[in-house]
Amino acid sequence: MRGLRRGITNSKSVKILADAIAVTLSFVFALAIRFDFAIPSQYITNLLPFIPAIALLYLLDNYITRIYSRRWKYASFDEFLGLIGATTLSTVILLTAVLLIPGGRRNLPVSVVVIGGMISLFSMAFIRLQFRLFSDRRLRSGAQGGTKALLIGAGEAGEMVARDMLRHPEYNYNPIGFIDDDPKKSKLVVQGVPVLGGREEIPTAATNHEIDEIIITMPSATGEKIREILPFCEKTSAKIKIIPGIFLAMADEPGVASVRELRLEDLLGRAPCEIDLESISAYITGKVVLVTGAGGSIGSEISRQLSGLGPRRLLLLDRDETSLHYLELELESRGARCPADVVVADIRDADRIESVFKRYEPQIIFHSAALKHVPMLESHPSEAVKNNVMGTRNMAQLGVKHGVERFILISTDKAVNPVNVMGATKRVSEFIIEGLLSNNGTLFSAVRFGNVLGSRGSVVPIFKKQIEEGGPVLVTHPEATRYFMTIKEAAQLVIQAGAYTENGDVFLLDMGDPIRIIDLAKEMISLLGNGRNIDIRVKGLRPGEKLHEQLVFQAEDILPTPHPKINRVINGLELPQDFDAQVDALIEAARRDDENEIKALLSCLMPCYQPFDVNKEEVTEEAGEKKPGLRLFRETGAR
Repeated sequence: MRGLRRGITNSKSVKILADAIAVTLSFVFALAIRFDFAIPSQYITNLLPFIPAIALLYLLDNYITRIYSRRWKYASFDEFLGLIGATTLSTVILLTAVLLIPGGRRNLPVSVVVIGGMISLFSMAFIRLQFRLFSDRRLRSGAQGGTKALLIGAGEAGEMVARDMLRHPEYNYNPIGFIDDDPKKSKLVVQGVPVLGGREEIPTAATNHEIDEIIITMPSATGEKIREILPFCEKTSAKIKIIPGIFLAMADEPGVASVRELRLEDLLGRAPCEIDLESISAYITGKVVLVTGAGGSIGSEISRQLSGLGPRRLLLLDRDETSLHYLELELESRGARCPADVVVADIRDADRIESVFKRYEPQIIFHSAALKHVPMLESHPSEAVKNNVMGTRNMAQLGVKHGVERFILISTDKAVNPVNVMGATKRVSEFIIEGLLSNNGTLFSAVRFGNVLGSRGSVVPIFKKQIEEGGPVLVTHPEATRYFMTIKEAAQLVIQAGAYTENGDVFLLDMGDPIRIIDLAKEMISLLGNGRNIDIRVKGLRPGEKLHEQLVFQAEDILPTPHPKINRVINGLELPQDFDAQVDALIEAARRDDENEIKALLSCLMPCYQPFDVNKEEVTEEAGEKKPGLRLFRETGAR
């Protein structure tokens, strides 16, 4: 019965009938007003029979201007503007007829036309408003039994989410109230939902109203802002959710469908990464692009991003055939806009790599393939050299030989003042790029950045697994800090940096402020621990690990690029004349698996590199007492 009634009230015939009655009564009322409610008999005799024709004129103009194509359930200011246009048109037509037809003013006074048109406008608008209010009350009553939600942020996005909850009972949400720090919004009612106060009212509101979920409805909020709000939310038993950042929400209006669980990257809250598609297209579109290490975290995301930028062919190279298989399936399922070829190969095998160059003739190379696990490579330095040094030299030299246009090396902050084998070998790979600048027309560049959230082997998935198992969460040092960014942002900026390559550039991505690892662990326990008291155990720095990472050498200068998150590093580096011979010796030592000679040769290439040693210590810290948010600070002397 309810569905039948809804179908009837939404039909055009009912809308037309309602407007016909409204216009008819409006003109009768206008006539009564004109004569102080004592209508002369001549007007009753001559005019009243023509009022249905006047109503027909208004209905016809409403129909022509598509007023009846709109749903009264969603009547809004736009609906009112449409009515103003249609009613004005009808009134002007009627007024023109009265003025031009002989005796028109005698039968229908001009004042009645104007007053009748105005009353018709407001009466039709009033009908729509009442229907909208009735619908909202009905939806509101239908949402009473749903999940009780407290919305943080009474701005445009919050209003859209509340409206979506009220209009769609199937979401099973009941918006109880808003929280907003703006004193101007205090005590306001938005979409029928009251603003209950600022962030300090979150615990009280959650308790008084038995809130089930707290939803942060501020898509443009910074990570710092979210971290400031989070401690108040954590004092409640409610689940904490969020609508995505504006760079994700732009695809559609923020609504209930956009709501998701709060993630660690939300706490970083980095500003949206914008890329210059025109400059990227100039060097990517229509080209054969090769990505090494395509099965890894960074390489696979670079491949995903490139697949939508129009390369003529995308080559996915890795020695891990399983990862390549899954990436190939993913790109196929997403409907990649370019052909993608999987290439199972090892960058250490120069003959195999040369056959790949001859077969596919790549024009752009993103060299992501590398061994990156710091403590592991301290125990296996020969593998680090063969992959990170020999593999990079194979790719770079063959790139020059086969006329590659651009070669972009993915480097790391651990290459700056390296104290571990991984960082030292990546620094040597930067040297190799420098040593090939004068050869042919290949443009070389390197892009440095720190850790990426969620990459294989990074601290985030490790912490997540330890939390799921009930702890303890193992942290290397209470004061250790690292730079973090999301994989997607890193990949986009790497591709953008490639557009700025002039030759021999080292680009540095803006990593923001370093984050204390122990604070990261606390926040992850808060998000994923489900209220459990999980210990944090500080076990001491592992071999090769720094307490703080650096992004540039003291002797390096930083210059801006057209992109605010990409900087160019100037170092004035001059390689020794016997550099190639030293690299040959390093690779030969790796082939012999001579660890001592490898480290000695790395020290000769980079006097700043000294084999790392640290005394391990074990400390236990309870995770129960949390500080508000992630504490951020800059390393002294870092630039």
